[in-house]
Amino acid sequence: MKIIREVIEELLAISKDNYPLEFVALLRGKKGVIEEYIFLPGTEFGHTSAIFRIDMLPLGQKIHGTFHSHPSTNNHPSQQDLSMFASNGNYHIIAAYPYDMGSWRCYDKLGNEVRIEIIDE
Repeated sequence: MKIIREVIEELLAISKDNYPLEFVALLRGKKGVIEEYIFLPGTEFGHTSAIFRIDMLPLGQKIHGTFHSHPSTNNHPSQQDLSMFASNGNYHIIAAYPYDMGSWRCYDKLGNEVRIEIIDE
């Protein structure tokens, strides 16, 4: 899987802007490339979790996975994260404070770390 550099940079900037709240977005793309992110109506950002309403996803959307921030230096998935991963695509990025290019990791739906390549558009 690949992700466009501008997408991950924007998501990290949004994480930084929302600190100390967590936030969540869905990842979308095609042909093995994450090209954009989607915020769903009704999404709630909090100090210990972020919740999105998957029922607000427009029909026919191909979701590759999720992105969410942790307001700590821990970028490993929690049990709650693993529950979210199970039904929302195959690639899940967690960004930790300070939300720079070295503070995020990608996981599969089981919580195993996977490599994701950053590409220029």
